[in-house]
Amino acid sequence: MMRFPLLSVAALLVAAVSAPAQLSIDAKLGRNIRGGVVLSGHNHGNHNNHVDRRHNGVVSDNRDYRAPRDSYRRCPPPAPRGHWETVHEQVLVPGYWHDEHVPATYGWIYDSCGHRHWGLIDAGGCRRVWVPARYETRCRQVWVPACH
Repeated sequence: MMRFPLLSVAALLVAAVSAPAQLSIDAKLGRNIRGGVVLSGHNHGNHNNHVDRRHNGVVSDNRDYRAPRDSYRRCPPPAPRGHWETVHEQVLVPGYWHDEHVPATYGWIYDSCGHRHWGLIDAGGCRRVWVPARYETRCRQVWVPACH
């Protein structure tokens, strides 16, 4: 099974080398890799022969169409050295007015004749309460660089 494609490729290569015209051979190896050879009969110092390699749709060959060598070989900058620390700080929270809801209060009450019955003692509502100033402990993350 494998002999026939190999023999046909070998025959095409022999024919390409002997012929003065240009010949292109493409091959597919698996699902993601392709290769090709371009043979030219007039190759006197002209380096146009190349092999295309395709991997996942990206084409690269040995022709120098790339950016200058320094731009693609440059390493990324090193990661800063250090660590995060949790800092606990005492912070003064100033006093403020707070509106709080007070529910209505019901209970036994006596009328002017001395009879006892269930009724409203305090209507409740919204009352303003002063919250005095106090200190709180607050936590935050701080980056601490490493010593050199």
